[in-house]
Amino acid sequence: LPSLLTSLVNQTYPRDLYEIIIANDSSQDTSADIIREFQQKWPQIILVDVVNRHQVRSPKKNALAQAIAISSGDVILTTDADCLVSQYWVEAMSALFYEETAMVAGFSRTRLADWQQAPLVQKFEHFDFLSIFLAAAGAVASRKYFSCSGQNLAYTRQAFQLVGGFSRIGHLVSGDDVNLMQLFRRAGLRIVYNFSRHSFVTTRPTGSWQQLLNQRIRWASNLKHQIYLNPEFFLYLVACFLFILLPFYLLFCCWWLGLLLIGIRVLADLKFLARGREIFLIEKNKLKFYPYWFLLQPGYIFLVTLLGLAGAFRWKK
Repeated sequence: LPSLLTSLVNQTYPRDLYEIIIANDSSQDTSADIIREFQQKWPQIILVDVVNRHQVRSPKKNALAQAIAISSGDVILTTDADCLVSQYWVEAMSALFYEETAMVAGFSRTRLADWQQAPLVQKFEHFDFLSIFLAAAGAVASRKYFSCSGQNLAYTRQAFQLVGGFSRIGHLVSGDDVNLMQLFRRAGLRIVYNFSRHSFVTTRPTGSWQQLLNQRIRWASNLKHQIYLNPEFFLYLVACFLFILLPFYLLFCCWWLGLLLIGIRVLADLKFLARGREIFLIEKNKLKFYPYWFLLQPGYIFLVTLLGLAGAFRWKK
């Protein structure tokens, strides 16, 4: 939190034109004390003590809604407490609000100080993060508004109010980002992706497989809601699920077809990752992890999808 606040108060954007609102959602640690200490020097920091946490279905949407309610800006930028932004973040994200743009989705990845020494779970998470965000960026650039992340997201207050804020998706535990994007899409609003390196955000890596799986299961819980929010996105997710798992199943009953599909997928993946490496400045040595990710992904996807559909995850306390 101190690192995030330091990065937010040292933006290139004029300090009198943006405010920093931190939603304290019943934290039991020293978060509030840290924020108040920063407030003494930086008056644009505003602390919101969230109320009614245990009376709502989605704690995060509740916290965001209360923070947005007291904000005064025309554009809302969101990130998480375990993230870090560059000094140009506000400027870079705000720069794309032209031609009636309603939402700007941004790139995020985990922060690894030493790739070689990082444990397997953090390498897998980092690589998986890259694949997810590369796919999301490609979709938005193709005007297929499928996915985004609240770690790096911006939208206008006018558009947020137009779709009714979170009121229509408040009954969904997760999805303050991707489901909000679907409301914007259904309202015919313009959404763009920010490819500027100055807009990129990094987030703290997970500490264990249990934490990673819980996070991904929570994300996957939004899959079934896309049936009515965005049927095209739902079919895309189903196709990805089948394309990942089917070749390995075919190895046991029609091995040559299974190998053919695996070969096609590997070629497509490598071309996709090579393009993503150029755009998002991904270190070349990290692509060597692809074989490990490729072999671990089927079991991981199968487990995450089934448990996500069952809603078998725990929200952060």
